[in-house]
Amino acid sequence: MKLNFNHVHRGCLFLLLVLFTSSAALAQTTVSGTITDADNGDPLIGASVLVTGTSTGTVTDFDGNFSLNVPAGAESLTVSYTGYATQTIPLDGQTELNIALTSGELLDEVVVVGYGTVTQKQVTSAVTSIDSEDFNAGNINDPSQLIQGKVAGLTISKVGGNANGNSVIRLRGLSSFGGNQSPLIIIDGVVGANLNTVDPADIESINVLKDGSAAAIYGIQASAGVILITTKRGAAGDAQFSYRGYVTAEDIAKRPDIAGRDLYLELVRETGNLIGVDDVNNFVNNVDYGGETDWIDQVTRTGISHVHNLSYSGGTGGMTYRASVNYRDIQGIGVSNDGFRQLNGRLNINQTALNDRLNLSVDVTATDRDADIFNSNAFRYAITYNPTAPARVTDPGYNVSDVIVGNGLNTYGGYFEIDNFDYFNPLSIAQQVQAERQQTNILYNLRATYDILDDVSVSASYSRNREDGVNGNFSSRSSRFGGNAAPTATRLGNASRSFNDNRNDLFEVTATYNTELGSNGLELLAGYSWQEYQFQGFNAGGFGLPSDAFGFNNLNTLSDIAAGQIGVGSYQASYRVIGFFGRARFSIGSAYNVTASIRRDGTSRNGPENKWDFFPALSASADLVDALSLEGPDQLKFRVGYGITGSLPNGNYGYLQTFGTGPQFPQNGAYVPTISPSSNPNPNLRFEKKQEFNAGLDFAFADYRLTGSLDFYIRNTGDLITSVIVPSPPFLFPSVEANLNNVDLINTGVELALGYGFGDIGGEGFSYEPRLTFSTFSTTLEDNGENPDFNFGSGGVQEFESSSPGSPGQNLDPVSRVVIGEAFGGIYTRRLDVDASLAAGEYVFLGDGEADKVLVGNGLPDFSASLSNTFRYGPLDLNIFLRGDFGHDLVNMPRNFYGQQGNLATRTIENVIVNDLFLRGVTSAPKVSDYFVEDASFVALDNAQIGYTFDLGGNSGFNDLRVYVAGQNLFYITGYSGVDPNVRFFDDQNSNGIIDNGENALTPGIDRRSTFFRTRSYTFGVNVGF
Repeated sequence: MKLNFNHVHRGCLFLLLVLFTSSAALAQTTVSGTITDADNGDPLIGASVLVTGTSTGTVTDFDGNFSLNVPAGAESLTVSYTGYATQTIPLDGQTELNIALTSGELLDEVVVVGYGTVTQKQVTSAVTSIDSEDFNAGNINDPSQLIQGKVAGLTISKVGGNANGNSVIRLRGLSSFGGNQSPLIIIDGVVGANLNTVDPADIESINVLKDGSAAAIYGIQASAGVILITTKRGAAGDAQFSYRGYVTAEDIAKRPDIAGRDLYLELVRETGNLIGVDDVNNFVNNVDYGGETDWIDQVTRTGISHVHNLSYSGGTGGMTYRASVNYRDIQGIGVSNDGFRQLNGRLNINQTALNDRLNLSVDVTATDRDADIFNSNAFRYAITYNPTAPARVTDPGYNVSDVIVGNGLNTYGGYFEIDNFDYFNPLSIAQQVQAERQQTNILYNLRATYDILDDVSVSASYSRNREDGVNGNFSSRSSRFGGNAAPTATRLGNASRSFNDNRNDLFEVTATYNTELGSNGLELLAGYSWQEYQFQGFNAGGFGLPSDAFGFNNLNTLSDIAAGQIGVGSYQASYRVIGFFGRARFSIGSAYNVTASIRRDGTSRNGPENKWDFFPALSASADLVDALSLEGPDQLKFRVGYGITGSLPNGNYGYLQTFGTGPQFPQNGAYVPTISPSSNPNPNLRFEKKQEFNAGLDFAFADYRLTGSLDFYIRNTGDLITSVIVPSPPFLFPSVEANLNNVDLINTGVELALGYGFGDIGGEGFSYEPRLTFSTFSTTLEDNGENPDFNFGSGGVQEFESSSPGSPGQNLDPVSRVVIGEAFGGIYTRRLDVDASLAAGEYVFLGDGEADKVLVGNGLPDFSASLSNTFRYGPLDLNIFLRGDFGHDLVNMPRNFYGQQGNLATRTIENVIVNDLFLRGVTSAPKVSDYFVEDASFVALDNAQIGYTFDLGGNSGFNDLRVYVAGQNLFYITGYSGVDPNVRFFDDQNSNGIIDNGENALTPGIDRRSTFFRTRSYTFGVNVGF
């Protein structure tokens, strides 16, 4: 492993400076007291007492007593306890306090919903709220990872340790066939905002709208659910300055078990004997270059990253503000060209005027990221490359003289290469192939709210999210992989550039009427939304660099230009979504709540007769504790809801005949591109519509110590949008984007969230809070009896190929099927007869044809679970977070391709994964079978963190100091032999030419050869308040 100490020094310097400069403590005051229940006077055990605006605090003991050293200048204490209203207590020089808390905090907790907020007691739908104190901690670069495993039914999966990879987010399983698979992201009211525009350190809370009745207010963009992100804002009072920073070391958590030199040569000799070569010694000597190279070690390193967040907030004179700056220098595990540097700035300003009737707010965020994209093919070839060969021809101790004479020392830039098909030096790929991405995101949101009357207000907002990207790709003139290098080759080196400019403009107006009618409450909302998405870009690239010094710049020097072989393209597209919406919420006393909403949406993506549609919802709740005056429970609220949401077609112009450019032909001394139709039009394209019923129960017992929720849902998605095979003629092309009117996607599931707060255990200030989530998934495709406009597959079965073209012997060997009436995600393949294969020396299957394929697994999980354990003892805190997915299978393609002795018979240079050595003697080329389909259920220790909060007393300007260490992905308990058992919700390779959106949801459960190695990280961090 390689360790870059420059990164360590830069990352640690500021952390150590902050840590040591905060050690000087001055005078302090001890404040003590008792905290009790205001209704019965009982002491509250384990209540939290904090110096307001800091993390300095303590918890009450068995008798409700506390004692706390308060820094000079502190003005108040904040006292909180689960199930009770939080209080801020002014100190005013007092050193003895007797505080009585009133119950109801849980029920009065504010929950963000679509276009507004409600109290927890008023929630009638399936909504989960996660505050910042409950976020996952440690090495977090993706905002979605803050709530990974925290929300029942929400699965957040990041496969492998790619520093530039994104998490896959799925709510309640599969929601569609098309591109609308991920929940709608809304940041501070900006619909469809890019998740990467907000830094994780700036997020205050995340609310998840899980069912149709909650999400229907967002109409055609909310079929996969909604995630509402609220950022931190300033508060009135003295200015607060804080710093948060950490340093992380990240390395490989699991590497493939491949053969070393001795075992490799042993297998080569054994294979030569099995296939009857004339001279076995020569067979072995031809692949033995005399040394031993650990290729995985050659292409990986220990990545050292550092992250810093500075914020400044406060408020006065009707204005509140918060400004923050975040910097991330993330180093991936690839030996070079892997990681990113990101600078993010955020400013929130709120100003009231006209006797506080007018509220103006401005939110501005700017993010600049420079990323180096590691080529994961280096990992793939590190598994298979000859372990006796050197990385470079000049490495000592290797016998490579024949290779040097044959290829020339400088042909491949000094890297050792063998001129065989699909066989490349992995270190050469890592260091001679570059990809860079420069991305700038700017998001601003302007909002004005005016209270016309005490109970009537209007609000208008305008926002723009703009994303500009510049990409560059370069393969050296001396690189075999991508650079076309060979002893007699021309057109050496490859370079390309691309640019994109994406915009999301949103204008919304709402009017709200909110009043109380005795003990009842009424809220009415009406609104209008206009949104336009615009996309444009340009790309160019080709072969024939005159020098590596140009990199991917100066494309005009490429020899492909003169030869008419340069690739050039550009595009521009846009679409609009316009909506009118309304909602009525009615509260009857404290026991009953009813919510009804409706939205009418239109879009430019649909056919001319299907531009508009309605999306209604209705939900209600009844709290039996208030309705029946029950004595035992604190809350027993039943909820029921029904809502309809929609999805857009995948393409912007699927209902139109589109045209594109084709090959160029010489004409009159110039190359002229051809223009021809590029797709089949479908003027009948319409919305995909999802109907969802949800029944739930929210409960609390033992003075709100035990809290939880239980939900059951059933979802029916009709008019599914996908690409279907059509005859040609009459169609020009073999597929068309269309609605499947004769089948429905049915999802059912159960979700449980449970938490318990153990107070002061043993009277020593020790507390423990476990939180459990559990969710089940079931997805089927059902025939609804309608006459089909388009057929789905043949006889209700659609197959999908398992491999991309070029995979030896497997190009047309499907493993995925979608079968009407069966569980979605089925893996179908032949069954391997192991005994017969060993006896015959080749792979023998049960049966011998396509009809002999059987269901051997499923790519989707049956259920998911998580367990968060939080311990506190005085200033010490510990969190251990476990997560698991169960019941899903993976087709282990790396093992299928590289785990077989047959590779040594057909391509003797390849190394092998040694998991399956008990099949030694089988020398035919491998094919997919049930032998390579594995149960990938797992339990992972996702995160463990221990921290200590120092009591600085009256130090010089410092309010609090907390240091912590954390580990992520510390271990996996699984029977899966691959590098990462996480769920593959889609196949990221275009495996059959039908769906080409990069995320084929119809083929889950395939572990591709390009998977990044899974990583483990260790973090040291500091939080300081001033």
